[in-house]
Amino acid sequence: MSDRATRWDQLREQLRGFGRLGALLLAMILALSIGEGGARFLAPVYLAEQGTAVGAIGLSLSIFGAAALASRLGVGISFQTTVVRLTVGFSALISTAALVAITYTSSIGVFTILMAIHGIGWGILSTVLLTLVLQDRGRRTATAVIGFYVGVEGIGRTLAPAVAGVLGGLLGPATGMRVHAAIFGVAALIGVALLRDSAVPVGQDRSNRKIDLGRFKDAPLTAWVAALTGFYLNTANAILNTFFQLLGLSLGFRLGQIGLLASSRSAVSAVIRFFSSAIFTRVAFGVAFIPLYLINAVTTGLIGSIPIYPIQFLLWVPNGASRGLLRVGTMSEAMEHSEPESASATAALIGAGYDAGRIAGPAVGGLVAAWVGFQAMFILVPTVFVLVILPLAWRARSRIPSD
Repeated sequence: MSDRATRWDQLREQLRGFGRLGALLLAMILALSIGEGGARFLAPVYLAEQGTAVGAIGLSLSIFGAAALASRLGVGISFQTTVVRLTVGFSALISTAALVAITYTSSIGVFTILMAIHGIGWGILSTVLLTLVLQDRGRRTATAVIGFYVGVEGIGRTLAPAVAGVLGGLLGPATGMRVHAAIFGVAALIGVALLRDSAVPVGQDRSNRKIDLGRFKDAPLTAWVAALTGFYLNTANAILNTFFQLLGLSLGFRLGQIGLLASSRSAVSAVIRFFSSAIFTRVAFGVAFIPLYLINAVTTGLIGSIPIYPIQFLLWVPNGASRGLLRVGTMSEAMEHSEPESASATAALIGAGYDAGRIAGPAVGGLVAAWVGFQAMFILVPTVFVLVILPLAWRARSRIPSD
């Protein structure tokens, strides 16, 4: 009982450690995740209603990850805290405009271009917010801060599909996407109004800087492990987020039921992230690393094979838990080993891994599904990817020097 009380005391103490800036940034990522996540949850359903082929849906949605990846790399080598409001405002504006415009086109080509614009905006916005949260961490560990950041984001991702499923079922996917785009835009507008460039931590050179590719060279080896893990996790995640809506509808599930499944996974993933520091104190992350990978891969494969709705929850829940712990564990290791001057490069590199997964998941998943069908694709793609990525990540991790 005392251990449980101690953990709750630590949690409250960590919450009190967030100042005005940290609280604002976490509130922004919560609202932005609800808006962005809901819009992309409904996107494949919207395309399917337009008569778009499965392979084309996957390729079109994969452009989001490609565009976000390119913009993250740009932020990683050129970000300056003197233009925070301008950067956040511009990126949020183009994302919001693209999300709204998407719902008024039936052209897959125009849809793809607009999704790329949204990806650019989201890539810039999310990288800047993560960098600012980490620079504002004070004496708190990167594990604690990352746990809260991705936990808050996870809460947004929990609410997004549940709300989107209800809105999509009642109003149709196009109107549902517009509502989520409005949530995204309003949250960004409020955030820009409250942010101040002078409120940003000043522990870095504010003078004009040239683009410096050397920042990525200085990123720690743990950042590459986090990037590889992010690549796998978002490959599997993108398959679920892009194609399970279509598979579930073909199995007779309602859009609201599908949203509830996705929310259950996100809820577990979000909640477990808040307690990740305590969990990895009891069980070392190095010990849990491989089992978490395998749990994620097995449950992803089975999700596409089980047509019984209640049993689906027994797969989505451990899938979310393993994803949440892998994300926090690898990201916190990377940030603990990162120097302040390379923080934005480390954040960008990790984000790039996740964005690469967003590219590979829909593109490969769509092509494979068009060839062998949805159910076989859900088994084949995650299995192949984990067999390739896990050895690479484990080999890189084994080279990390012990503290």
